[in-house]
Amino acid sequence: RIIFEILESEGIENFEEVASFIIKMKKLGVRFAIDDFGTGYSNYENILKLNVDYLKIDGSLIRSIDTNPRHRIVVEAIVDFAHRIGIDTVAEFVSSEEILQNVTDLGITYAQGYHTGKPQFLNQQLM
Repeated sequence: RIIFEILESEGIENFEEVASFIIKMKKLGVRFAIDDFGTGYSNYENILKLNVDYLKIDGSLIRSIDTNPRHRIVVEAIVDFAHRIGIDTVAEFVSSEEILQNVTDLGITYAQGYHTGKPQFLNQQLM
């Protein structure tokens, strides 16, 4: 039930160490996501080597997916790549019904944002 998120926009200094950590943790059932995908270096080879479970598509691309055709093209390419190699996708910053419809039409696996639900505590004890 644990998912570690790795920021795509941050360079990994010791790639082999991170890859080794991921292998060990995956044996324990931990899953991994690349966060903010599409804003950093977007090194597809590293995505393949790290064997992550999710690509979280950066909100800067999703935010205007319903009004900016170029952003939609980039998101389509990311989703196609992810699905072809068996990785689920998450759209960040889904803030309206129009954006949610675009995300759904593109086949993005999960939506995250104020339109789908504001962040909240599960119960008062966690506060």
